[in-house]
Amino acid sequence: MIGKLLEKTVGFQLGLDTGGTYTDAVLVDDNFVVLHSAKSLTTHRDLIQGLRGAVDQVLDNVEAQHIELVCLSTTLATNALVEGRGRKVALVLIGFTEQQVQRAGLADALASDPMVRVAGGHKASGLANQPLDMRAVRTFIETVDAQVDAYAVSAVFAVRNPEHEIEVQKLIKSLTAKPVTCGHHLSSGLDAPRRALTALLNARLIPMIGALLEAARLLLLEREIKAPLMVVKGDGSLISDSMARRYPVETILSGPAASVVGAQFLCGRDDLLISDMGGTTTDVAVIRNGKPKLNAEGATVGGWRTMVRAIDVNTYGLGGDSAVVYDREQRHLRLGPQRVMPLSLLAHQHPQCIDVLNAQLELPLSTTHSAQFVLAHSAPPTDLTFQQKELFEVVSAGPVAVQTLFKDQTLERALHRLVQRGIVLRAGFTPTDACHVLGTQTTWGATAARLGARLLLRYCNDNLGENYSTEEQLAESVCRRTSELTALALVDAVTAAEGLSVNAPQKELIERSLSVGGNALFSLIPRVHIPVLGLGAPASSYYPQAANLLGCELQHVDHAHVANALGAVVGSIRQEQLILISPAGGKRVSVLFPDGPVDFDDLQQGFEAAKVRAEELATEKAQLSGANEVVLELDRVDKIVKQGDDEIFFESRVTVTAIGRPAIP
Repeated sequence: MIGKLLEKTVGFQLGLDTGGTYTDAVLVDDNFVVLHSAKSLTTHRDLIQGLRGAVDQVLDNVEAQHIELVCLSTTLATNALVEGRGRKVALVLIGFTEQQVQRAGLADALASDPMVRVAGGHKASGLANQPLDMRAVRTFIETVDAQVDAYAVSAVFAVRNPEHEIEVQKLIKSLTAKPVTCGHHLSSGLDAPRRALTALLNARLIPMIGALLEAARLLLLEREIKAPLMVVKGDGSLISDSMARRYPVETILSGPAASVVGAQFLCGRDDLLISDMGGTTTDVAVIRNGKPKLNAEGATVGGWRTMVRAIDVNTYGLGGDSAVVYDREQRHLRLGPQRVMPLSLLAHQHPQCIDVLNAQLELPLSTTHSAQFVLAHSAPPTDLTFQQKELFEVVSAGPVAVQTLFKDQTLERALHRLVQRGIVLRAGFTPTDACHVLGTQTTWGATAARLGARLLLRYCNDNLGENYSTEEQLAESVCRRTSELTALALVDAVTAAEGLSVNAPQKELIERSLSVGGNALFSLIPRVHIPVLGLGAPASSYYPQAANLLGCELQHVDHAHVANALGAVVGSIRQEQLILISPAGGKRVSVLFPDGPVDFDDLQQGFEAAKVRAEELATEKAQLSGANEVVLELDRVDKIVKQGDDEIFFESRVTVTAIGRPAIP
């Protein structure tokens, strides 16, 4: 097939997806026909290697000048939030009360990162609430700058008037070269704590997504590909790589959104349940009447409810690389949500680990940390503590057995912080290893997987858990549990799509019914009535059993394994601009432009001005996102209440959407 590509005069498009475990690539022609696809392991310490491995396979015998467009999706942002990882950020809150800081999980999201509350902010009318305390901001920046990698700034009612956020942004840029995220750039919604949370997460993700985009750019330069580079947003639309660098939080659910777009393109079904299992997460979306539902309230990932517009995807901490650990209190095996490197992959890359596992089996007992390792995952930042630096030096030379490491108990907190920040990665037994034990997956050697299963089996048996007699028996239990949790995730997503509220006892009953044993007195039989399409490398191992548990049809389509990379190239650019109009006394109205409010004599005058400005800004956003020709859609919603013969105007929302395909040189 590839040999014939050189004869073509039309251009090709390259779709990429960087996930927690694999980097996928797909090459399509101008009719989006898949010509070639490939997978390569994601190399977290040097992302260009994983990209290069996938790209070189699909571009064999294809000349660089024939590549017209490159589109990239990723789960790195999603995975980071699910696993609680990210760089250290300083947060400046303007006009916030202590009560607002406690809302939306903002205080929990901050963790140990520095934060300051200063006077300032605006009222709903767009007028200043109180003067901005720039002296306090300057003191804070000078105090914390050496400790952080980025800044987030959020002011009360900044969407009505962003003046104070802009002033603080200018000050930070005058004092430091570190990136700054302003809340009003990310959302026009009225929820100050959630907008601040979204800004915080965006700032935390900038170094991570920036590293991926830099790797992609370097690879294109290396391969002399001069095509535009686009990135998939959480709503399935595309933005330029430069915009993605500034607003990486927009790539939350980028990978899942690309999978939904690609799966729908491949399947052509109007009603479909799409479930994408990766190494870290399972992402489930529902297609009804040919359209994926958008989450109007904002994407929720890793427990954080953001204000990012995204396809309504339910994300669960369940994947092929989910850690399998024995819960001594519940006396059963528990999966996830933490991701670890599978032992089979670890030993494939570091064969010496097999000797360590054999040595652990020669000990009289297994421990909590048997068959667990830690290894360097990325280059360390400069702000590590002495103990963290000392620990990183130990693991940077190669994988270290946690059982050996924790002879010094003082290192446990340092290790947790390094893992949390994505600098160090744990390795251990996973569902992927269970599949290697059973022979249903043969990507890497099964020796380390079998040794890990033996150590885990012994620990379960010695601590009053289920008694496993063989490694195969334990592996079957892990795979069965993975299928049950997959089925539970599908049920949860379907009930949410139906608008049903399922409480904790009901969920527990459904879960017990999916894993019903011989001594159960009662169970339900959950049924899903739309087809399921399982995506992702691990899907074939667990989805047949999950579909059987739910009595639903399991779809099979060609190229499903690279639906995410395909979804990246079939998407379009879509940018919105919302402008609010509020009453200003009598018939006068105030149009809340992004750079501040302007009063007009009546609603119609205000609407005309808002429409023109919204069209200009939406078009500008689409062009900055990489679009050439755009089509504009206008939506106007007036909130007017009648009282007798009078009409009282409360608000008007003017939204312009600019839609177009990426410009191809």
